[in-house]
Amino acid sequence: MSEKPEGKSMTIDKDAQQINLIVKRPETEEVAINLGRVFYNMKVKSRIYAWVLVLCMLVGICAPLLLYQFTRPMLTVSSVVTLRYNVSTDEKDGKHSDFTKAQETEELVSTLVDPKGEPLDLNTLTSASVLQKAVGGLELSAPVSLENLRSNIRMTRVMTDESSRTKEVLAGLVGANSAEAYTRLEEAKIEYQNRFIVSLTNGFGDSDSGTRMELTGEELTLVLNRILDAYNDSLVNSWADLKLPEDEISVIDIQALDLPESVEMLQTALLHLQEYCENRQDSVKSYRSSRTGLNLDDWTDSVKTLKETAADSLDAYIISQGIMRDRDAVLLTFQYRLRSLQSDLAKANETITATDKQLKSYKNDSIYVSMQESDTARSSKVTTDYYNELVLQQQEAYEEAAKLRIQIAELQSKIDRLKTVEVSHDSAEAEAELNNVLAASRDLYEGIKAHMEELFESPLYTTYSEHSAPQGELPNFLKASMRNMIIGAVAGAVIACGLWFLAALAPEFRRNRKVEEAGKEATQA
Repeated sequence: MSEKPEGKSMTIDKDAQQINLIVKRPETEEVAINLGRVFYNMKVKSRIYAWVLVLCMLVGICAPLLLYQFTRPMLTVSSVVTLRYNVSTDEKDGKHSDFTKAQETEELVSTLVDPKGEPLDLNTLTSASVLQKAVGGLELSAPVSLENLRSNIRMTRVMTDESSRTKEVLAGLVGANSAEAYTRLEEAKIEYQNRFIVSLTNGFGDSDSGTRMELTGEELTLVLNRILDAYNDSLVNSWADLKLPEDEISVIDIQALDLPESVEMLQTALLHLQEYCENRQDSVKSYRSSRTGLNLDDWTDSVKTLKETAADSLDAYIISQGIMRDRDAVLLTFQYRLRSLQSDLAKANETITATDKQLKSYKNDSIYVSMQESDTARSSKVTTDYYNELVLQQQEAYEEAAKLRIQIAELQSKIDRLKTVEVSHDSAEAEAELNNVLAASRDLYEGIKAHMEELFESPLYTTYSEHSAPQGELPNFLKASMRNMIIGAVAGAVIACGLWFLAALAPEFRRNRKVEEAGKEATQA
């Protein structure tokens, strides 16, 4: 090659340039991939990797199903319990009393309270007596202890809408570190609806050993339903008035007692039986028996009719005719009763006097209460419920006193009549009539007793708490894993296609490596 003349550009020979590129190419050229040969390789291996694709998709589908067996949640069934009894208020002392106490005002329970108005103790639902009654005699697929059952039961109170909003607002203020919010949160009165939710979760056994026994979904629903029924029975037995009428008729023995005494006891027994029927609550009195077709009002009318037409007339006849065996014994008995009634009247008058003094201490049936608000004090006129209760109590006391005065007057009249009447020992006809009235009275008592026993077994006394059917069912394992199965199938297909492409690409890398090695050998030669 000739030297480059000064001031002229050097020209490169074409052959020299070609040789230079050939020599340098193995060191500088990037690896070239022929996609045509790659797709041809994929076509050649298509049958093999079709089976690989199927295998990877099956693995992707089965893996979520296998994982679900180890991670699936335990079945939980839930039921909503609604309180359906009446809260009774005794007007005498303003305190809550039994369901069917006389002279009571009733309102359907609207909050989570017991029949006496106190907060309902939900722990009774998990008491040993309730749980034992629920599972007693029940054959299950796995043994369940009361302790396991108790630990798997959850009870959730349902707050009222207003309480929920109040709690949310206060929680937001607490989150803002408001000092006032903590005070208001402590003083806030949370009210609950007259319902709560009971949930029972599957999986019983010793948690320390890791052994967990499961019931079937049907068994779990059955157990929860029986627990709620047992809890309902517990409420009824604790709070409902299940008292049967006292049998004061069978104890009357006309052979041991004189006729006036026997009739007097019969009149008292019928009066008490009538008061028992009249003092039941309206829902009880309106219940009509499926056996006799009668309700308690019908039985009350029968007792009242028997007393007025038979017992009272027989008493008047015996007293007017002086039919008795021992005048002195009869007078002694009646005088003892008279003193007892007079003592009761004295107590009633004392109550009236004390209540009257309390009522006179009030002005315009109201009181004044001083209230502190900010830095200023103000007085507020407040009508007190206690005053109204005193008024009602006084009214009842007057009614009781009037009733006692009538009884005292009637008994005094009997005593005066017995002291002057001529004694007659001819009592055969009167005894026969008295036996007939006693037999009719016993039939009435037995009928009322059977009516009440039937009523206690009716839904009226077994639905103080109503509960919805237990709800809750785990989805089918295929449905529960469907999303993961789809993801697994897609992932398996992607992996299989990736392996297929890499398997077709591998020969190209080998071919390039061979070409590179051949180029190096040619260069060295």
